[in-house]
Amino acid sequence: MAALAARMHGLPVPWKTTLRAMTLTGGSAFASGLLSLLSTKMIAVMLGPAQMAVLGSLQQLRQTATVATSLNGQTGLVQGASALDGEHRREYVRTTFLLMATATLLVTLALCAAPEAVSIQVGLGSGGGELIRAMVPAIWVGTAYVFLTALLNATGAIRNLAKLQLAAPASMALLAYPSARAVAASGPVWFAMLLGVASTLAAAAALISLRSSASRLDWLTGSGRWWSTGAARRFGAISGSLLLSGTVSSWVMMTVRAQILRTEGMSTGGSFDAAWAISMNQAGLVLASLQAHYLPALSRTTREGRSPEICRVLTISAIGGAALIAGLTVWRHEVVALLYSIEFRQASRYLRWTLAGDYLRITSWILSIPMIASANMGAFLTADLVAYGVFAAAAWVFRFRNPAADSAAMAFIAMYAAHLLFCLGWLIARREFRPDLRTIGAWLAGLAVVAGTTALYWETT
Repeated sequence: MAALAARMHGLPVPWKTTLRAMTLTGGSAFASGLLSLLSTKMIAVMLGPAQMAVLGSLQQLRQTATVATSLNGQTGLVQGASALDGEHRREYVRTTFLLMATATLLVTLALCAAPEAVSIQVGLGSGGGELIRAMVPAIWVGTAYVFLTALLNATGAIRNLAKLQLAAPASMALLAYPSARAVAASGPVWFAMLLGVASTLAAAAALISLRSSASRLDWLTGSGRWWSTGAARRFGAISGSLLLSGTVSSWVMMTVRAQILRTEGMSTGGSFDAAWAISMNQAGLVLASLQAHYLPALSRTTREGRSPEICRVLTISAIGGAALIAGLTVWRHEVVALLYSIEFRQASRYLRWTLAGDYLRITSWILSIPMIASANMGAFLTADLVAYGVFAAAAWVFRFRNPAADSAAMAFIAMYAAHLLFCLGWLIARREFRPDLRTIGAWLAGLAVVAGTTALYWETT
């Protein structure tokens, strides 16, 4: 850290600000990732790929349901609360709370009314209704966590957010061993208990962090109405598009994953989940270091002034992302064995594709956030629909010559290539992004490193 501080000393102030925010949240994301890997390792070694596939199905269900219960509104809440103040902000926050509470009730009723149908949809097959019902508490507290952390993000409480990133994975790490033993003895319903308790502890930590500042409590207490139609319209203008895109993306992923489980079995599904998790987590290290700073910074900047911030973030991410991806590509066999077990060795096969696609994913995410900062949710929705439409189509086409899991991994690259091209074209057309030579050079160099490493270490697994 001292060396990093020394290197930052001679940088311009905007670069220092961006790097400090990225370093704080990125370091927390790294620690969070280590804790998640610890819990995953214990469960993988004790239970094997098939049970890991069951856990993956439950996590996919929780993610999909939380998109619906929160109206995928975390970003909308951050954007609106960052832009408003006083009574208008209180009404916006309160209205958002009521909307999320109503959505949570409706989703709960749906899960309890048709648990067997949901079990089949997520790939667990018939007879999994008990598991689906057991997941309801985890979904409730997951929604609360989304709401609370959005408030912290809107205030710029990056240090608190960094600490909160450790709450859920730390809980999972503590509970992984006894939960795995309980699953081995009594069945996978204990996975639902594990996810529920971990989510509850994380939400409690978020609430404590929010209550520690009186200035944030007045976002809920004080004058103003508990329901504002204008606030609901403003929130809906952002979250409506995000909800649709989140629902489509979650449904596509759930459908593709369920197809893998049905056609290739739970063990292959567990190996695919391992590759997908490694890919998502390593890219998440880069993205997590950006999200607490990047959106609020763009939201406070005029459209004409956003290009320098985008260039800074893109340059830093291209360098860091390429180095991380290249390292994982070279040692992916060892990484799979270390993080999971030798039983998951088939995951290395899928990582050849998903790690390469992560470089495009990081870039396209950076280029998509200005759409949210501009509240241009039509463009954001279109970009997501294009990406997941390409993913679904590519996964279907590739299946004519490849197994379902390979096809999904290959389609990952096609998805984010399409998303990147759309976002880049949109920004250039609106003149919000004018990449300088340093940014272009850094990105192309990163792409060359990723492509070259992937080609050199492509050997069949």
